[in-house]
Amino acid sequence: MSEPVPLLFDPAAREQAARQAAESHFRWLALSSDPEAVALREALEGCFPLAGARRELLRKGLQHERWGQHMGALAHLLALGLLVAQGWRVHAEPGFGRLSPDILATPVDGAPAARQLLVEVRSITGAGSYPWEARRESGRTLAHDPEKEQRVRDTVAKVLTRKAEIYEPLVAQLAIPYVIAIYEDKDSEIARLVREVAFGRAAPGARDDEGSRDPAGGLFAGALEHVAAVLVFGRVDRPDGRLLLRGELVENPRARHALAPGAFPLLRAYRLDAGRMPARMRFSGPEPAPFAL
Repeated sequence: MSEPVPLLFDPAAREQAARQAAESHFRWLALSSDPEAVALREALEGCFPLAGARRELLRKGLQHERWGQHMGALAHLLALGLLVAQGWRVHAEPGFGRLSPDILATPVDGAPAARQLLVEVRSITGAGSYPWEARRESGRTLAHDPEKEQRVRDTVAKVLTRKAEIYEPLVAQLAIPYVIAIYEDKDSEIARLVREVAFGRAAPGARDDEGSRDPAGGLFAGALEHVAAVLVFGRVDRPDGRLLLRGELVENPRARHALAPGAFPLLRAYRLDAGRMPARMRFSGPEPAPFAL
């Protein structure tokens, strides 16, 4: 029998949280009786056993008072739970020689290895602050601050390019789909910027909510054929504090190793609509309801 997995929020974790500053997100997460904190704690506790040999590293990251370190670990744990909720088995940080991607995912139905996925996780939620709060309270979006929007767009482009470059040799070796997962927490604009960076601006005359873009534009028209998709996911505000996730799957129509149909049934898919002329990238079907882990 395997040994029981230690608790993520054990007495030592709570003691560490109590020593942190009042504005620390981990302090709130570990100690607050806020229903949202309670629900997030429970979800992360359920995700913790999925982290395998990487558990202790992620525990240390989650307990970090620095926002970036903390949110990176939170994103990784929630990504493991999201994959399981979508019907995958997960192996955290599998070793492939010099490279150790964050997650190797295998369908639970025992499909052949060719349908496995490599998944890299990255949090883009701002450094040291909640970047969406001021926007939400003011009713302003990033579009109201073009300089800031360009900085965030540049960050998105750098993350995608870097994650693509690092794992291109491994994807070629394994010949399986590669997905970059970006966690935006409760922000709501990172997914839009991913679509713009991947495919360029919206097609002339199209509203942004239609999401119509030219597949020949953006980074995906360049040297990223080994990236099957970018998965952008985050949490949803709920009056009762219950944890729900929502996400978008931005597919690469030029991917050498494409995702199988229905690989992520709970996510909104942004994919090529070849039936329209000219062919355009569009959302496929209505937006699914947020889902629980």
